[in-house]
Amino acid sequence: MIKEWRTRLVVVVLVALALAVFLLPGCGKNASAPALGTGPTALDNLMPARSSLSTLTPDAKLLVVRLAEDTTPTATPVWTFVFGSPSTDKQYVVHLTKGLLMAAQEYGTVGLSSSEWAKVPGTDPWRIDSDAAYTKALAASGVSGSPAKYMMGLETYKSSTDTSTVEPFVWRVLLYPRASGEATIRVDVNATTGETSVRK
Repeated sequence: MIKEWRTRLVVVVLVALALAVFLLPGCGKNASAPALGTGPTALDNLMPARSSLSTLTPDAKLLVVRLAEDTTPTATPVWTFVFGSPSTDKQYVVHLTKGLLMAAQEYGTVGLSSSEWAKVPGTDPWRIDSDAAYTKALAASGVSGSPAKYMMGLETYKSSTDTSTVEPFVWRVLLYPRASGEATIRVDVNATTGETSVRK
């Protein structure tokens, strides 16, 4: 399950590259937009992420949002946002925590045609924020107490060449229980309806 999620075609493969660059400051083309302060959730950080690209690519559309790395329930999360420009087909990766910009960089092309770009939605369908998705996932998982770590993310669009099981606007939450040897538990949480589905 984890391998499937982290070996996605087009966008998510490039997110993995973005995470590597995140650990090596100075790589990529940096944006110079100011950071904005806000809360710890994904939706809290969406507007600052978009604002950081306002001069670099004003037509940016959100493609992916996910945690930059596995985190714990008590840690301050670092969010990775992947945006794409319909006019240039370029990809931009932004890392923030509590609205504070850590990195905003330009990468290669996304690989979508103009007709596919027209189908990439805005973020209006996104209703369930990351904190609510985590709470719902934990409740549905049957895990006793809080997991040692977790990872989560969602996409806004699934291209015609994407053969994975990930669906748009569905949080994929991976829970790593404390007990040694326990399998990772995956819970999908619909970011529009809040409906959960446990996939062990």
